Amino acid sequence: MSVDGTDLKRPPVELDLATALRETNLRHARVVAGERSLDRPLRWVHMVDHPDIVAWVREGQLLLTTGYHWPDEPAAERSLIEALVKKGLAGVALAVPRFLTAFPETSRRVAESLDFPLLEIPWDVPFSQITEEVHAWLIARQGQLIAQAERIHRDLTRSALTARSLGDIATALSLLLERDVLFTGLEGEWLGGSAELDTRRLPTSAMLADAQFLTSVSARSLGEEGDGRMLACPVRILEMPAATLWIDETASPVGELERRAAEQAALISALHLSHQRALQAQETRLGYAFVDSLLEGRFEPTPAALERASLQGWDPRAGYHVCAILLNEPVPLSRDGLLRRERWERRLRELLETQGLPPLISVSLNQLLFLVRTDISTAMLWRELNDGAAAMAISREARGATAIAEGAGDVARLLPSLRPGERRDFEALLFDRVLEGDAEARRLFLERISRALGQGARRQSAVETLSALADSGFQLAQTARALDIHISTLRYRIERLETALGMPLNDADARLQLQVAIRLLNTESG
Repeated sequence: MSVDGTDLKRPPVELDLATALRETNLRHARVVAGERSLDRPLRWVHMVDHPDIVAWVREGQLLLTTGYHWPDEPAAERSLIEALVKKGLAGVALAVPRFLTAFPETSRRVAESLDFPLLEIPWDVPFSQITEEVHAWLIARQGQLIAQAERIHRDLTRSALTARSLGDIATALSLLLERDVLFTGLEGEWLGGSAELDTRRLPTSAMLADAQFLTSVSARSLGEEGDGRMLACPVRILEMPAATLWIDETASPVGELERRAAEQAALISALHLSHQRALQAQETRLGYAFVDSLLEGRFEPTPAALERASLQGWDPRAGYHVCAILLNEPVPLSRDGLLRRERWERRLRELLETQGLPPLISVSLNQLLFLVRTDISTAMLWRELNDGAAAMAISREARGATAIAEGAGDVARLLPSLRPGERRDFEALLFDRVLEGDAEARRLFLERISRALGQGARRQSAVETLSALADSGFQLAQTARALDIHISTLRYRIERLETALGMPLNDADARLQLQVAIRLLNTESG
């Protein structure tokens, strides 16, 4: 059945001597040698009664002869049989009994030793009937092959216009060939097939490795005999590999017509991927431009700009981390480096989408910058992405366009000191830099603490509570007496402080940071 519902009859199998002996007037022949080689392809029938037989025959032909010029010397018989075998002849059929009552014993013995078919045909079976039937069979098959090739070309071309994915193209080809068809990516990942992934036979790791070395669009059978081979056909764009098309050969080897159909489908798939990449590149450029405007502080919150931001998936009221992945690639990137960066971006995009996040990504040289909501674990993302060579930097929480630009500055400060495989968090490292005397870190640290403490009476109460806690070494009873409040009131204030600061006050590191912060704030205010 074809893709458009019309009847798609399979052409007959390739004609060989065994088939011809069943379906043509050769059925009257008797095989006297080479019976194990009757599967030789039969491409034509040729009648020759000439002393120089070898010069008049071609590979794949069946020679019909009356035996008038057949040699009668054993050495000459051997020489003739060996020469015909070297020519690649399908076999020799002798009309008997007229000039010869049968093949000479030497001829039969030599042919049998070389697995070369010899047939004896009754003299009353005309050669013309044999040639007419065999040639008609061959011409009919050729006509069916041409008709099927036209249908394959038409249906695959239609699939190129209607396919929404590689899976659609695989389904179209599968219906035409009645075989399972699938596509894999450069790293062996599933890209689509004629059926669901878990119901299909997949190429082995050895097949996937061998497919990497296919350098042209020509299809090639891979795998070991008996284990189920698969036809692999590279899908190439601008001479660069993009995917591999696979056809299951478990039931039977792929024929020449099917091979050509696979190569045409690979070409159509390359056009489909090129179109999809062009659309994706356009969408990506728009996405890059938007994210770049945020990271570079160029975003203007006009109604139109906010509408575009909403379409991109960015919420100006939500909290984000600016993240940067530093690839282990020298700058400027080589062609291979650009391809690796493209694969990295694809992995990152897919991971963000599986987490329900918009792919707010920007790419520059050997860096991937992206925005992640603060309710998503960056540690989890890095566990999925880390390859041991790249590194990741994470900014403090950023809320709003101005803060996003500041977050970009955070990761820019971290990138120069990143080591392969490392994940560094600006917030976690900020206090260390304060202790090292970094003035910019001190400003950012105090700004974060001060913003959390609030304004007015709320700020004054928070500063008094933190100062008393710091002076008492975070002893609650002593702090409550110093503030002249009930300990329950103190616990309520601590809960509010922990919420505002995002820090647990029973943590030793948090207490140290707050003790230093109160000292620095008091010093600046004094």
